[in-house]
This record gives sequence, C-alpha cells and structure tokens, in this order.
Amino acid sequence: MIKFFRQFRRQFLSENKFSKYFIYAIGEIILVVIGILIALSINNWNQNRINASKEHGYLVEIKNDLENQIQLFNRRDILYNSIINKGESILGDFSKKGNLFEIDSINTKLSFMMYDLNFPSINTTFNELNSTGQLNLIKEKSLRSNIIKYYQNSEATKESVNSNVKEVFYGHIFPFIKSAIIIHPENFNMKFEKVNKELIETHLSPAFKSNLSIPSKEFEIVNAITLKIIQAKTNKGSMQTEAKNAEQLLNEVYKELNIN
Repeated sequence: MIKFFRQFRRQFLSENKFSKYFIYAIGEIILVVIGILIALSINNWNQNRINASKEHGYLVEIKNDLENQIQLFNRRDILYNSIINKGESILGDFSKKGNLFEIDSINTKLSFMMYDLNFPSINTTFNELNSTGQLNLIKEKSLRSNIIKYYQNSEATKESVNSNVKEVFYGHIFPFIKSAIIIHPENFNMKFEKVNKELIETHLSPAFKSNLSIPSKEFEIVNAITLKIIQAKTNKGSMQTEAKNAEQLLNEVYKELNIN
C-alpha cells in the first residue's frame, strides 16, 4: 500500500502536476489522521473496558467488605444487649437484696461484664482505592461521594468507640470487675481439662463473698457495673448508626451492580 502511494507521488512530481500532488498530499494527510483517530478510538474503547472491569471488581469487593462489616455490627449488638441485660439484672437484684453476694449467679454475671469488642473496621478495599488514586474508577458520582463519606464517618466512629473501650472500659471498669470475681475459663468460652471449677469455687467462695461484702469494694463494683452499662449503650448506639449507614451504602452498591 505504501509503495502504491509512493508511485503516485513520484508520477505527479515527474509530470509537474503540482495541483494534483497537492490534492494527493492533503488526502494522504487526511488518511493518516483518520488512522490515528481510529487507533485512539480503539485504545480508548479498550481502556474504558479495562476501567469498567476494574470498577466492577472494586464494587464487588466493597460489597463484600460491607456485608462482612454488617455481620460484625450485628454480633456486637447481640453482645452489648447481653452485657446491658446482665448489668441491669445485677443492679436490679442489688437494689432488692441490698448486697451483691446473695445475687443468683453473681460470679457468672460479673464475668460477663469483662467482655468488650473494638469497632469492626473493614476498609481494605477503600484504602486501596484511596491510596492508589483510583476512586475515580467509580463513575457514578453520588455513589463515589457516598463511599468516601461513609468510610470517613466510619473512621471517626471507630476512634470514638475504641477510645471508649480503651479509656473507659479497660481504664475504669475492667480492673474493678477483675479483682471482684473468681475467674473460671468456662465463663469465657474456654475449658481447661485439668481445672476443677467446683473445687476452686469451694476454696475461693468464702473470700469471694467476703470481698463483695466490703462496703468500699461493693461501692466500686456497683459503680463499675453502672459505668459498663453506660459505656455499652453508648458504643451500641454508635455501631447501630454505622450499621444503618453501611446497609444504605450497600443497597446503593447492589443497585450499581444490578443485584436485587
């Protein structure tokens, strides 16, 4: 093809047909430009196809992250409900009996006050999109904006919840509860085969009851339980809000992925 055009060019020049050569030259330039435009169009189409595939992959990963995070939110909600119920049960019985050691299963109930969990942060996909500058792969602007907003708010809630766990729970609640109970592995979903729970409780029960009967100790424990209920309700409310936000964002992602 190139040789064919060269022959035309030489023929026009040898015959001094400059007007025809000029027209030919313009035509050749136009053909080159068209070729370049076609090549660019094919390249753009291919890049758009690649970007669309990447976008779909990232949205699927965000969907999975949100689904897993919502499950963890729900588990924490169940845990906090149990903690709150047992704590309020202890305080209710204490107000009736006037002491702690006569409350039914007081050691087990107090042991449950030693549970807590940090905020379930699952943001690997978002961090990857953010750090690599590929958030713009998500073409739907409102969805992209809501994803950024969710993970920014989620990070703020995480700091608040984890601060409550670290500063309030471990700083002001855990030490008092730990020093007031007989720690049995069974109360923490563990089992030591060589440990005789009944024998240990028999040996430690007098000291346990005596410890709960000390007015200053009783005061510390009741305050620790009350504070634990407040802390649990606060974190529970924060996580419930984030769970609702996660579900709302998840529905938007479902819509973008055409998932019913």
